[in-house]
Amino acid sequence: MKNLIIVAVALVGVVAFLYMRDGEKGPVLSPTSTSAPTSTTGGNPMPQSTVSESKVTITYSDSGYSPTEVEIKKGDTIIFENNSSKTMWTASAVHPTHKAYPGSDITKCETQPQAGIFDACGGYAPGKLWEFKFNESGTWKYHNHLQPNHTGTVVVE
Repeated sequence: MKNLIIVAVALVGVVAFLYMRDGEKGPVLSPTSTSAPTSTTGGNPMPQSTVSESKVTITYSDSGYSPTEVEIKKGDTIIFENNSSKTMWTASAVHPTHKAYPGSDITKCETQPQAGIFDACGGYAPGKLWEFKFNESGTWKYHNHLQPNHTGTVVVE
């Protein structure tokens, strides 16, 4: 019984440590799931093993996005990491409406359709990140809504 209590306390300590460690990183704002798509049959999820996804990181500094242009495959995710000294807000072009990426529109922020739009829908602080999964092929320009002259381009094949 004594050993069981020791194991339980140790397990709680490990879980608390992992939770606290992940909590220091802050929230990852994500409008879409970054896991491989799944299909359902009769309510049971079935992974699609033919779908592979990669992630690309674009960093943002006080001088703008880097790299300013990336090429990815349809279904890939871009992580926008704020390494600047200010709050930033990544969104689809064109400022201020954010309508260049299909279905995107700043008026959809704070609504249910927000999950599918290329718009962080708010600022995120230095050290935080936001990610978006690109499901539409094309060339998509974006900007920092809080400093619109900082721009970039995502080419989705």
